[in-house]
This record gives sequence, structure tokens and C-alpha cells, in this order.
Amino acid sequence: MKKIYFIIALFLALTSCNNWLDVELDNKVDDHKLFSTPQGFKEALAGIYSQMSKPSLYGSYLTMEHIDALSQYYSASSTYEYWVSYDYANSGTKSTIRTMWNGLYSNISQANCILEWADRNANVLSDEERDQIRGEALALRAFLHFDLYRLFAPDVKRAPKADGIPYNKIFGVSLPPMYSTEEVMQLVINDLSEAEKCLENDPIKDVVPYAIRTSTAQGDIVDKAAKDQADKYVARVNIYAVKAMLARAYQARGENGKAVEKAKEVIESGKFRLLQATSIDQSENLVDLTFSDEHIFSLRNKSLSTNAERIFKEVAGSGRSAELRMAGSYDLYQGNRDDFRLSKWYDDFDFVKYIPADTNNIFPQKVPLIKLSEMYLLIAECFYDENPEMAKEHMNLLRRNRIRGNQEGAYDLMYLSKKDIFDEMRREYIGEGQMWYVYKRNHLSLPGGHTGTIEADNDIFVFPFPDAEIESGNRDKR
Repeated sequence: MKKIYFIIALFLALTSCNNWLDVELDNKVDDHKLFSTPQGFKEALAGIYSQMSKPSLYGSYLTMEHIDALSQYYSASSTYEYWVSYDYANSGTKSTIRTMWNGLYSNISQANCILEWADRNANVLSDEERDQIRGEALALRAFLHFDLYRLFAPDVKRAPKADGIPYNKIFGVSLPPMYSTEEVMQLVINDLSEAEKCLENDPIKDVVPYAIRTSTAQGDIVDKAAKDQADKYVARVNIYAVKAMLARAYQARGENGKAVEKAKEVIESGKFRLLQATSIDQSENLVDLTFSDEHIFSLRNKSLSTNAERIFKEVAGSGRSAELRMAGSYDLYQGNRDDFRLSKWYDDFDFVKYIPADTNNIFPQKVPLIKLSEMYLLIAECFYDENPEMAKEHMNLLRRNRIRGNQEGAYDLMYLSKKDIFDEMRREYIGEGQMWYVYKRNHLSLPGGHTGTIEADNDIFVFPFPDAEIESGNRDKR
């Protein structure tokens, strides 16, 4: 009988458990036994979220570390010199790319396994449970394939018929077929559309996560328990995360109207809110560094701050230098210390977005994968030509919740250029791995620091397939 390997974490399903990620056990589980109960399906999904949050995927490599190094955010140590120079032939770089590829496809395989057993053991699940399980698994499959497309394939708008990536829809298939970029994007949208239908009754529809409070004898308060409770709804794929993923996919395909429609559905849901100054003007244990009220989908990682310290923190007297240092943060934020991002995410040249000053900070250690701010920026970009006033309105709405004293429009943009939008994205996406894809999607030149402007080119925007894939005879060398 086939065996599957999962990191079994306590699933965040709507239970009373608030420390659901505090227990992680390595288990070798017989798939027939695992999927014999609803809890087994939930644990299998939790295993995917846990694996995605590891440093080799979204806990570091695909967010704050290697992908952001490609965006020329940092002055880098020798460890990352081949990344900032786009030397994908270097043995170390190739090894890291292979790790990303294998990790993403491994989690896709697990999602497919869940989908297979949700059909095979349909009698184990209620209709509601099956919809929830299938919706999350389909969305994860689409999300992971979409990022593989963004890393390993040319842009679909510029090369719709070019080879894209293998799209794996069946568990156990070692060499799924290669699809063109336009076919890959259609498969992503198909999976997300089906997931959206499955998640029509998602539990997040009954709550407003950021408004959750803990009831005490002294009244309702915001504390660690409340934030853990709220986090259950966004530390997993929910229906609004699927809508946001669809907005990304439609934008990637150049269907701006559909992208804006989905982004508006997320904004108008009222389930998320842009950063409030009161979330920043707090004692250090209450400061919300990652703007969690905006999280549509984010992943917990208990070691996030420790890993970020290793990469970004200069430790006085220890002889240890930071591997990556922020290059030009003052200029990036136009020297405006009223910008919460500049004042809270940087300590001189140390990037501290994921390093709370107080280890007792009430907010879970999380890396955001999709935030509300992205929906505003997406609308601004998509509407720029068709409705420039609407684009400017969304840009200014975001800026009013990023800059102190801007509630009445003190820092509003009177005239909006495309560069303003991309500059705001660069300020916003640091540490989240999204800016690289902005440059690629728009075929933009990159800021090269001392080396000058780096011209847009597929040689830097498209990762080569791992050697093992080429050697299999089923892939072309790039």
C-alpha cells in the first residue's frame, strides 16, 4: 500500500485549541488509515500549511530571502552574491532552485492525495466537510502551481504559447505533462473557480477576524488568545484568499476587469481592514509589525523571528554580520519617518519586520502571503489607463493608512504615475517576495544600486528547470 509522509500539526479547524501550531510530530502514516476520519483529512491539510511555512519555502526562501534579493532590495554578503547577479548556473544557486521546485511540487502532490481520498472516501465526510477540504486543497494546488509558473515560465502575456511548467492534477504521477503558459494559467483559474464554489460556506463568512476579542471580568480585550482565535481564519485558505488568488491570476493574464472585480469583492467583504495607527502606537508587546488585520492568507512559523535575525540582524560584539542589509531604506520611503513602514520595519540598516522588539508580542509569528494592501495596489495598477481617478483614489486610501497624520490626505498624491504605483509596491512588499513578480509581470527594469539599471530580460526573470528534470528527458534545457 502506498505510504504518504506528512508533518502532522494540530489542525486549526474551528475548535477551542488556540495553540494549534505548538505541536508538530513527524509521522509516517498509512494513507488508508489517515483518511478514514474527518480529522485525518484536516491533519493532512495542516501538514501542507506546515511544510509551506518552512524556511525552504515561504518561511524565508520564497519571501524575505532569495526572491527579495532578486528584487535588489539588499546589499548582500557573499552568500547571496550569485542571486543579486542572477547567476542561476552557480552550483549553490542551482541547489536552492532545486529545493524550491521540489518543495512546491511535493506539496502539490500532497494536495492531490487529499483530493483523491476526498473522492475515494466520500462517505467519511459530510457534504460540508468535503466541500471545505476540497476547496482548500484545490486552492493550494492552484496557488503553488501559480508560483511555479511565476518562477520557471515566461510571462503569459508576452509568450502565451511558450512552454510553461508541468501541471500536476493526479497523485502519484511522477512526470505530469508540460503545458504552455496560457494553458497553465487556465488550469490555475479552473482550480480556483472550483475552490471558490466549494468554499461558499467558509466559516470566515460568520466572523470578522480582526474584531475578535477575549472576554474577561474587566471587559473585552485584545490579547494573545484573541489573536490566536482570529488567526484560525487566515492561517489557511479561506474563500477571500481564493478570490484574491483569482485577482492575481486574472491580472497576470491581462484581464484587468476581472482582476479588479475579484479584488473589490475582497475589499468590500469587510473581513479585513487597512492598518490603524492604534495598532502601531502601542507598547512593544502589542505592536502589529506585519499588519495582521490585513492578512487574507498568511502562514505561521514559530522560528520566523529567529531565522530573520540570522539573516538580517547585526549583533554588536558578536562578530556576526548580517547576511542581507537593507539598501537605501531612507530614500525608498522618501525620508518620511511618519511612514509606519519606515519607522517600524527598520532599525538603522537592520530589517526587523519579522523581529518583534518584545519576545512576548501577542501577534503570532507569521509571514503574509496575501494582504489587503495588495488588492488596493492591484486595482490602482489595473485601473491606471482605464480609470486614473479610481486608481489614484485606491492609492491614496492605502497611503492614508500607512503614513501618520495622513487621514485627511496630507500625503495624498495629486497626480498619479505608473512609477508612483510601483514605488509604493516596493515600499509595501519588502520581505514578502512579491516585488520580483511585479517586475516580471510588467517587464520592468530593476534598480541595480552601484551597478546601474538592470534591463528586463527572461535570462533573469525565468529560472532554469532543475538538472534532474532535464535529465529525465521530459523537459527542455533553458
